[in-house]
Amino acid sequence: MADLPQDDTVLNQQSVDFGTRLKYIREYNGLSQRELAKRAGVPHSSISMIEQGVNSPSINSLAKILGGIPMSVAQFFSCDLSLLSQQIFRAEDLRAKQRTVSSSINSQNIPLQNASTQTRFERLAYAVNSDTGEVPQYSAQAVSGYILSGSIELTLNTEVVILASGDAFSLGAMQPFRFRNISTTEECLILTCTL
Repeated sequence: MADLPQDDTVLNQQSVDFGTRLKYIREYNGLSQRELAKRAGVPHSSISMIEQGVNSPSINSLAKILGGIPMSVAQFFSCDLSLLSQQIFRAEDLRAKQRTVSSSINSQNIPLQNASTQTRFERLAYAVNSDTGEVPQYSAQAVSGYILSGSIELTLNTEVVILASGDAFSLGAMQPFRFRNISTTEECLILTCTL
């Protein structure tokens, strides 16, 4: 992409693509044209005309409009729009894709930007008094985890450890373990990372 002019000249190249870019970023940030105009202190019609490809703003005008998002001019031109929808994962979308491990344990995979990586993030929810069962669990890969809420009893071989919110653990590959939620009033949430 060509360097941006440093003065207040008008951006004429690819005005339609420019307007589409502004519209996509505005909508991605959950802003209406009126809300963005209000935040940026510009007329609503200015944003509408830019998005329709009728007008191209000057660098100063663009910076003012982007200040309402907020976003810098450099970020505006350098962001890859195709990746925007792959970077943020809303709670309702994650819940819709969660799987049930057992009647009292739910799992949510957290998508990664690079799908080819071997690393996997997962959010585990253990209902009150639930556990993984009497039979020890094993993972073929090393697993680390962080307790987001509640208290969990972790059994490693013959050792029993109580982990509370803010504590973490790291298990080697094929290390036997067992989880039991010992919280009496709340679900225990654990964020794990498998390498």
